[in-house]
Amino acid sequence: MKPIKTLLWSCAASCAFALPAMAADYTMIMAHGLSDRAHPLYKAFEKIETDIEERSEGRIDVVDQGGGALGGDREVMESLMLGDIQFAPLGTSGAVQFIPEFAVFDIPYVLPTDPAVLKPLLNDSDLSEQLTSVLADRGIMFGGILDGGFRNLTTSGTEVHTPADIADNGLRIRVQENPVHIAIWRDLGAAPTPIAFPELYGALQQGVVDGQENPYGHILSQRFYEVQDYLINTQHIFLANINLINQEWFEGLPEDLQTIVSDVLAESVDYQWDLQAEAEGDMREQLAEHLTIIDLTDEEIAQFRDQTSGIIDMARERAGDETVDALLSATDSAQ
Repeated sequence: MKPIKTLLWSCAASCAFALPAMAADYTMIMAHGLSDRAHPLYKAFEKIETDIEERSEGRIDVVDQGGGALGGDREVMESLMLGDIQFAPLGTSGAVQFIPEFAVFDIPYVLPTDPAVLKPLLNDSDLSEQLTSVLADRGIMFGGILDGGFRNLTTSGTEVHTPADIADNGLRIRVQENPVHIAIWRDLGAAPTPIAFPELYGALQQGVVDGQENPYGHILSQRFYEVQDYLINTQHIFLANINLINQEWFEGLPEDLQTIVSDVLAESVDYQWDLQAEAEGDMREQLAEHLTIIDLTDEEIAQFRDQTSGIIDMARERAGDETVDALLSATDSAQ
């Protein structure tokens, strides 16, 4: 006969193995539209998930709902504001209908292209303080801005060096369903054509539009290079990807978990900007295998800047003077 202690231990062990794993105390649903796990943004999202779960020792379960699993930007923003989603790292252009102040990021040629200058300008400046205040009024916490890259133009069959090349060839350029973006390309002489992002490849393939504008990462992940001929480095708009957290959920966490979430998000900003900087050259090399890359001269860039100089007034109407002035103050301080 086995000793009593051995029998009791065996019973306890078998019961323990039969029990389900302890459930997390809190759930943080992370919703976004990316599906390319090689993208620097997605790698940052994965790191956020891993670090929060590990540092909280499983008390926070981060549920990654990427690839638009919970809907597009509109649905995600609505769910975030209702509290059904706790964390949404989204591009500002997709959330501007809910946060009009995000229209400040649609002003072309206002931000410096040097990451070493741009990163602190966006994350530790008059602008970031203004955005923190704006978001708090809507029940959202500002969690830092990630580097989605600058938007560049691609075209099929037409080499572009100046706005005149766009106008003279009557180029139909796909744009987001964003009035400011539509106005930008109309000012540049194009026929701006709003098309949903998932439908863009087919529209380029079928000739519905002649070109589109996106950062290197999106051009690669969506294989737009298969249906385009030229990549023109216009660098007209920065794709700011902003970490948005439901304020009520965050404030409902114990203080130690709040610290963990805040620390991880802050670290994710540094991590992602470093990844993006490392990947930029590699992405350009990959695109150069398929596309003719055109680097515009300073004089040519100046023509694009001058042609779209009136957009700032439109952005002021949407984002408000306070937010636009905060951006201009931050850019002046960075120079």
